[in-house]
Amino acid sequence: MRSNARDCRRDSPTLIQQQRRRTRLLRQNISSGYAFEDTYGYSRAVRVGNQVFVSGTTARPPQLGGDAYGQAKAALAIIADALAQTGAGMHHVVRTVVYVIDMADTQHIARAHSVIRPAILTPRIASPEDVTFA
Repeated sequence: MRSNARDCRRDSPTLIQQQRRRTRLLRQNISSGYAFEDTYGYSRAVRVGNQVFVSGTTARPPQLGGDAYGQAKAALAIIADALAQTGAGMHHVVRTVVYVIDMADTQHIARAHSVIRPAILTPRIASPEDVTFA
């Protein structure tokens, strides 16, 4: 019976409130210096506690005009830099989502991811040629 009384005291609102106050999580916004971050009001990455969330990332010129492998490698390099600024690394990446127009590019994207081996989702999106108007 005595242990139940201790358990009830542990769940008292004042103790829970005290624990919440002690565990306030700090937020760290990371910028890559890309103009769109200021224009559209977002951060390249945000760290809260032990979690890091990375914004959608694409290659930048000149890699933006290259093949799928080069673009994926360039985007992953931008992500790696943002993660490093938070104290994390690519080995902490759990999941990526890569949108592709041509499913033949998935093998190149997969090759770029082969070092980190995250869970990866590569949905196909419509290309301008796929869209028709009535």
